[in-house]
Amino acid sequence: MAGPLSGRVALITGAARGIGLAIAIRLADAGAHAIIHDRDAAAATAATADLRARNLAASTLVADLAEAAAPSAMAAELKANGTEPDILVLCASVETLQTWDAVTEAAMASQTEINLHATVRLLQAFLPGMLARDFGRVIAIGSVQETRPNPTHLYYAATKAAQTNMILNLARTLHAPSVTCNIVQPGAILTDRNRSALTQPGRAEQVLARIPLGRLGRAEDCAGLALLLCCAEGSYINGAEIAVDGGMRL
Repeated sequence: MAGPLSGRVALITGAARGIGLAIAIRLADAGAHAIIHDRDAAAATAATADLRARNLAASTLVADLAEAAAPSAMAAELKANGTEPDILVLCASVETLQTWDAVTEAAMASQTEINLHATVRLLQAFLPGMLARDFGRVIAIGSVQETRPNPTHLYYAATKAAQTNMILNLARTLHAPSVTCNIVQPGAILTDRNRSALTQPGRAEQVLARIPLGRLGRAEDCAGLALLLCCAEGSYINGAEIAVDGGMRL
């Protein structure tokens, strides 16, 4: 039986692990061809192989989004392969934990480059095709830090809030009936990125105290929402900021 995303192509950036991989698996389960992008070639290749072992359609796309030319090169490669995306999930990001008085030039540069500049370049590379084909889904993976930032996330939170502003701008101004733009805002999700921080003495207890549900989230908790936004049932959801945080933002 064909899935609800049968025939669709989904490009998920930063999808070799964590939330990106969970979304890629869920979209592939629904029938989409999942393009696993990452700068880590070995991890992306392994993730693709895992999906294919499950008889899911998947391919690997390796590129470093810190390079200005990367998105246009990605678009050219996918066009040549006949896998131009209908769905773009902006999951790749850089998160550097620094308080306001310790933010470095290097940290500002890397977070700006990936979280903001790469977002614009990816939209410029892939959104025109969605508009021309009269179907598209853009999903940015934001953060609970946008509305309730920790002291260590001063600059990261600012870049994610700016990215959300871009997506909301597009949702309001594109005026394309079959192209939607939304933001999924995870809270404390137990990914490889967060696991090391949560092992610090007292850190897990501190985080859990801020979550009304009293537990950490899983990457899969974000994947179901992404699927809804891509399916027909979610076609009238546009310009939404949807938290997946157990109430942490409250």
